Amino acid sequence: MIRGSGIINNTVRRAVATEAVGRTRPALAPFLGGANPAAAASVSRVAEPICGFSGAKLAVTPKLSVGANVGATPRFCGLSGARLFSTCGFSGQSLPDETEPVTEFSAPRPNFTETTESVDYAGSIAVESQKEFGSADVKEAQTLWLPHPSEEDSTPIVPRWWTGQNAVAESEFVIDAKKVFPNLTSLAEICVDNGLDDIANDGVTRAVKIDTNTREGEVFVRLMKEIYDELGMVSVRNTGLTSAKDMKAVVKCLTESEILYEGGANPREALENVYDTGAPLESHIHYHHEMAYIEETVTNLGFVCLENTDVNKGHTFMADNVKATDMLLNPTFGSTGVGQKLKEKGLCYIRKLPDRQHFLDNPDTTDPSLVYNFWQTSFLTEDPDEAAEIARTTKGLEVEWVDSPIFGRYMVTKHYTDAFEFCPYTDRNLLFSSIADDYMWFDAWPGVKSLPHEERPLKLNFGDNEVMSRAEKQEFVNAYDAAGVRLPWSKGDVAVACNIRTAHGRPAIHLDDGDVRQLGVVLGPVMRKKGVHHDKWESPTVRNFGRGDAVWL
Repeated sequence: MIRGSGIINNTVRRAVATEAVGRTRPALAPFLGGANPAAAASVSRVAEPICGFSGAKLAVTPKLSVGANVGATPRFCGLSGARLFSTCGFSGQSLPDETEPVTEFSAPRPNFTETTESVDYAGSIAVESQKEFGSADVKEAQTLWLPHPSEEDSTPIVPRWWTGQNAVAESEFVIDAKKVFPNLTSLAEICVDNGLDDIANDGVTRAVKIDTNTREGEVFVRLMKEIYDELGMVSVRNTGLTSAKDMKAVVKCLTESEILYEGGANPREALENVYDTGAPLESHIHYHHEMAYIEETVTNLGFVCLENTDVNKGHTFMADNVKATDMLLNPTFGSTGVGQKLKEKGLCYIRKLPDRQHFLDNPDTTDPSLVYNFWQTSFLTEDPDEAAEIARTTKGLEVEWVDSPIFGRYMVTKHYTDAFEFCPYTDRNLLFSSIADDYMWFDAWPGVKSLPHEERPLKLNFGDNEVMSRAEKQEFVNAYDAAGVRLPWSKGDVAVACNIRTAHGRPAIHLDDGDVRQLGVVLGPVMRKKGVHHDKWESPTVRNFGRGDAVWL
């Protein structure tokens, strides 16, 4: 997964998120599951008290008339609306400032009425409330799951990747270059060198390309485009290619312009003008859409096999996202209704990027293996102000800095967006998110997997900050697995995938001594996300594309 730092307009921020949670979002509460003790400790005596659990500003009711039997002015949690005594009625946590004992009273509270039920003071909190806020007359009914981190079920979810049968038949998306062009020993014979292999200011590279002035080149490019336009993915095998620049020429049949890899969350190295895939071989990579968690993503991306000594290992998997979307939105698929919740609430993506300087200054007490990526390498700058400016103004992210005794200073970014994206190829909204952007991404990642889930670099919540349950995450994964297609690799193989109509991932790879598997990635043109079109929700059905029976998990 190439975690870039792109941008996406938040087309829909749900009303419940804006009114109930978004209005008073605590600094780190969504990421940590609610609690932010550091924030609470820093405001122990303030004019406007803060809830010790949620970090939310506490509303203070107007002073009561003379004779009211109270020991102090009662307070109410600004996040939950719960009555506060010496502890928060929502969380059961102590308040940062001292509150005097309060005697119950029956005097009215002007402009504020509240009923709260099913409050679990132990931590796993289901709040069912109806509130009315004075002249605004705002009413809301909600059920939010906001557990303490210790109460989340963080048991790893291992994808199945496919059903054992491709959701799309190979005959429909694979081009066997040897069979199509038997007179060619290699596609390099129809490549032409257009000069420097550098990305120009207009985003177009002058490099090796397929020569469409030849009959073979014209046929090859047309064939690739026809398959890609219909299915959103195309694989080219038996190319005879050995160099990255020639493999890249095949990708460029569908990605004339490309982008530099900057602002990504993965550390990457350039491999002969393509990027490595960035993840350790022993970690499995959940299905995902490239850079779905930011405002600017990519239209498509290409994969090139630079080396694979064992063709039975190192498969990549693609998921037919039309089928995955239909399954997740079908009310008969699973039992949690996660598809409808994603449609209605959207998502909040949270990232934590440590400070590299802290590790350079403390080499004896820090462990770099625990770091996914630093903010310096993500935003390609050593200046924290510049990094924050890039994140806010060009990437559409909310940014805050948080001190950490383990990682130094964190850059914490949040992005609220739709879980779906309108696809012009299919003229409908398709799923454009996955749990690859949750802490479960690191379940098999060396070093990082040893961290408690609340300390890992990623967290994925619903767009109203509700925490996603493990059962919901499992059904999220199941939908992609049911739509999976396996891609084996031999040296010289090339694949290009539409970033909206497909998702991609792979299982962990375990190589024997002497085995080599090296895959490179080429990022296609920038696409600024537009979110969903509210009149483009196709009725969820189980679709059969003539490529095998649909299979439910």
